[in-house]
Amino acid sequence: MTLKDMLFKDEDGEGVKSPCDYIHIKILRFTLLFISSWPMKELGEPQPYYQKTFLKYVYLFITVIGIIAAYQFVVLHFRELNFMELGHMYIMIMMNAVNISRIVTLSFSTKYHNVAKEFLTTIHLFYFKERSEFAMKTHKMVHRLSHLFSLFLFWQMVVGVCFFNLIPMYNNLSAGRYKKGGLQNSTFEHALYYEYPFNFLTDVKGYIVANLIHWCLSFLSATWFCMFDLILSLMVFTLWGHFKILINSLNEFPRPASNSKHILENGFVVQAEKYTKEELLQVTEKLKECIQYHLKLVQFTDTMSDAFGPMLFIYYAFHQASGCLLLLECSEMTAAALMRYVPLTIILFQQLIQLSVIFELVGSESGKLKDAVYGVPWESMDVPNRRILSIFLMNAQEPVHIKALGLANVGVTSMAAILKTSMSYFTFLRSM
Repeated sequence: MTLKDMLFKDEDGEGVKSPCDYIHIKILRFTLLFISSWPMKELGEPQPYYQKTFLKYVYLFITVIGIIAAYQFVVLHFRELNFMELGHMYIMIMMNAVNISRIVTLSFSTKYHNVAKEFLTTIHLFYFKERSEFAMKTHKMVHRLSHLFSLFLFWQMVVGVCFFNLIPMYNNLSAGRYKKGGLQNSTFEHALYYEYPFNFLTDVKGYIVANLIHWCLSFLSATWFCMFDLILSLMVFTLWGHFKILINSLNEFPRPASNSKHILENGFVVQAEKYTKEELLQVTEKLKECIQYHLKLVQFTDTMSDAFGPMLFIYYAFHQASGCLLLLECSEMTAAALMRYVPLTIILFQQLIQLSVIFELVGSESGKLKDAVYGVPWESMDVPNRRILSIFLMNAQEPVHIKALGLANVGVTSMAAILKTSMSYFTFLRSM
C-alpha cells in the first residue's frame, strides 16, 4: 500500500457513509471528545455520564482556578520575577483567559453544537459530491486539503506541547538541578507557574507533582486552542468548496439550444437568440436552485459568525496583546529566552496568519460570484427570469465574510492590522 493509499483511502467514498467516517473527522472527534466539545447529543451518539453531566464544569473550574493561581503567583513573587519571567506569566494568564472564553462560548454553547451538527449532517461536501463531475472533483480536493491540514495541526499541537514542557526540563538537566544538591540556592524551572499549597520550586516531590500537572494543563490548553481552530477551518474549507461549485454552475449555465449568433451593432447586443418556452422553464428552475444554494451558504456563514464570533473577537484581542509581549521576550536574545519563546512566538503568529488566510479564501471566492451571475445569458431570458436574476445579482454584490462579534471581517486585513499594531507596541515598549 502506497503512502497516498494510506492517507487518502477514503477519498473516493468507499465504505464511507457519512463525513464522520473520514480520518480527519475522526481525529477531530477524538480531540474534541477529550475536551467535551464534540456534539454527541446533537448527532444522536450515546453520551457517557461524565460527558453528559460534569466534565465541562470540571474543565471550567480548572481554568478558573488556574488563572487565579497564576495571578496570585505574580502578586506574591512580583519583586522576585525578572522581566522575562513576568512576561511569561502575563502570556500564560492571557492564554488561560482565552481557554475560559472558549469553554464558555463554545463548549457550553447550544449555538456551537448546532452549527457543528449542521456542518456534519447537511453542509459537508460529502452530501453534494454527486451533483456534478465538478462537485466530485471539488469534494476530493477539499477532502485532501482538510485531511492534510488536520494532520499538520494535530502534530503541530503535540510537538508544540512537548517542546514547551521539555525545554524547562532540559534547562534543569543541563544546570544539574536533578543531581543531589544540584539546586545550590536556585529553583526548578517550570513551563507554568501557579501558586500551589506545596513547595514546587525547591522540593523534588513538589516539582514532580507540579510538572505532571503542567503537562496535563498544556495538552488541555493546546487542544482548546488548536482543535476549535481546526473545526472552524474545516467549515471554511467546505464553504470555499461550495462557492466554487456554485460559480461553476453559473459559468456552465445552459445557453439557448439554437446556434445562431447574437446580432451586434457597434459592439453591443441588439438582438439575442431567445430561450424557447420549454427552455425557460428549465432556466427558472436552474436559477431557483442557484439562488437557494447561495442563500443556504449565506445562512450557514451567518450561523458560523453567530456561534464563533465571540471566540474570534477574544482570539484576535489575545494576539494583539500577546504579540508585542512575545517579541519583547525574544528581544532579550539570551539562549534561554530564544529556546523558550521563539517556538511559541512562531506557533502563535503562524496560527494567526493561517487562520486569517483560510478565512480569506471564502471572501475571495465569494467575491467572484457577482461576475459569474452577470455572465449568465440574461439577454436571452424573458422578463420574469431577468427580474429573478437581477435580484440574485444584487444579493451577490457583497463577498461573504465570517465576522468577529459582527464588528470586523476575519481575514488578512484584520491580521495585517494586528501584526502592524503589535510591532508598533513592541517598538514603543522596547524604547522604554
